[in-house]
Amino acid sequence: MNSSMEKMIELASKKLGISPEKLKSSLEQGNVDDMLSNMRKEDSEKLKKIIQDPSAKEKLLNSPEAEKIMKKLQE
Repeated sequence: MNSSMEKMIELASKKLGISPEKLKSSLEQGNVDDMLSNMRKEDSEKLKKIIQDPSAKEKLLNSPEAEKIMKKLQE
């Protein structure tokens, strides 16, 4: 996993209140229920759909917004 993705996982883990290792493991296994338990139901359902759809996930990661986040994380 590249360093940008590691930084995103680290940031997301802080926001979700779970360890980076647990978040990474959940993402790799496709088990997002633990990390979504603290989110609003509507948001967690949207994120589940994106994670389960490889083309949507790729589109999200390559979006201008994601690129801005990645740049900020690299500063």
